[in-house]
Amino acid sequence: MQELLKEIKRVPSVMGSYLHITGVNEINSDLPKIFLSKLKEIGEIFDRVIKVNLATNMQTSTIEFKYDEAMIFLKPIDQDSCLITFCETNINKNMLNMTTGMLNNELKQTVDQARRENASRPPRIPTIQTGVPERVVPAPPPPPPVPSVKSIDVNKIIHAGPMAKIFQDFQDALAMAIGPIAETVMKESVESWAMTGDCSQERLPDLVELLIREIDDVSLEAEFKLAIKNHLR
Repeated sequence: MQELLKEIKRVPSVMGSYLHITGVNEINSDLPKIFLSKLKEIGEIFDRVIKVNLATNMQTSTIEFKYDEAMIFLKPIDQDSCLITFCETNINKNMLNMTTGMLNNELKQTVDQARRENASRPPRIPTIQTGVPERVVPAPPPPPPVPSVKSIDVNKIIHAGPMAKIFQDFQDALAMAIGPIAETVMKESVESWAMTGDCSQERLPDLVELLIREIDDVSLEAEFKLAIKNHLR
């Protein structure tokens, strides 16, 4: 499975792919970590697109979605599975379609294997205990008071604060590693970082740790650290 996804990722400007199979819960993807929490939801949305495609008898081999920062290509494998590929906007579509077309038979075999493995897993059956005397559970203590939430203006911190130049350099280096989603990752990471302390140069290593978690590639992580090392004390 991962070898097929790596083969697709070798196409320049491909960020990664996700193999969505209806009814299979296991995530088969080589996308950056920031995508993982939304992959099932994305797959289900595109699953409906495939159903519409079949219902209208549109014999489309690839469906393309274009956004400001990225492009998404949806390749149906069968009526209950599809390959979803995330790319930068300068992707060579012909090269991508040629690569995924050459892997079509292997993708079908991989989907069939994933279904067999999923079917062979025994269902989880909850354990029911009988004859056990009911235990009285004491009432939980009252919840502690909710602390006030620190107000963060992340755009002001990144673009108008005293370290704006440093943050721009961080974002540029991050874009070399994970592509056009770097701006989104940068905003989310800076916001989390600012919530836990002062926005100072002494705490930049903590921000770097948050950013490299999203790279998920040892060699790209090393390149990112090298590009920003002059900003770290």
